[in-house]
Amino acid sequence: MVNYKQHLEEAFNHYGFPLTTHQVAQLTQYRDELLRWNARVNLTAITDDDEIIRKHFLDSLSILEYITLKDGDSVIDVGTGAGFPGIVLKIYVPGIRLTLLEASEKKASFLKFLIPQLQLHHTVSVTVLAERAEVCARQRTHIAAYDWVFTRYVATIADSAGYCLPLLRDEGKWIAYKSGEETIKTEIDEGTRRLSALGGAVETVITNAKFNRSYIVVRRVKMPTVVE
Repeated sequence: MVNYKQHLEEAFNHYGFPLTTHQVAQLTQYRDELLRWNARVNLTAITDDDEIIRKHFLDSLSILEYITLKDGDSVIDVGTGAGFPGIVLKIYVPGIRLTLLEASEKKASFLKFLIPQLQLHHTVSVTVLAERAEVCARQRTHIAAYDWVFTRYVATIADSAGYCLPLLRDEGKWIAYKSGEETIKTEIDEGTRRLSALGGAVETVITNAKFNRSYIVVRRVKMPTVVE
C-alpha cells in the first residue's frame, strides 16, 4: 500500500498535480473501494493500478490545465458512472458544490457509500441523484442551476445537448471529454444546429496530447425559448 501511495504521488507530481497527504489517502481509498465494489457491481473495466491512476484519476483532472474551478462553483457530472470526473475534481478542488447524476441504481449506491468514506461530505455539499439525465433536465431545481456541466462518456454533443444545456446558467460551460480528434469536427458540425436551438455554442476545442484527450467546451450564450 505504501508503494501504491508513492506511485500515485509521483505520477500526479509528474503531470503537474501535486497532492496533499489527505488527497493521497482519499485517492488510495477510492481505488480500494472501486476494486472491492467492482467484484460484484460492474463499475469499470480498468482494474490495473497504473491505468486507474492515469486513465481515471489523472484523466479526470486533466481539464484543470485549461480551466479554473473556484470554491463555490456549482458543478454537475452527468452520467458519472463510478464518479469520474466529478469525485476526482471534488477531491482536488474541495470547495466546489458537486452533483453526481447517475441513472444506474447500483452505481449510485456505490457513490453514496463512497462519499462519506472519502470524507467528502465534510466539505461543501455533494449530492448523488439516481436519475436519468432527461428527467433531471426538466426539474425546476436543476434548470439553469449549474456553472459547469461535465460529461465523460461516448454520447455525442447532439444527443446530449437536450439534457446538458438546460442545466447551465447563463454563461455557464459544458465540458465534454472526448477521445482523440478524428471525429470531433463531424460531431460539432452535426450538433451545431441543436446547440443553437437550445441557446448554446461551441466555444473551443482543446487537445491534450499527454492524455490523448480532447474536450469540447460549450457555452450557454442565452436561455432557450423552449426547454426540450
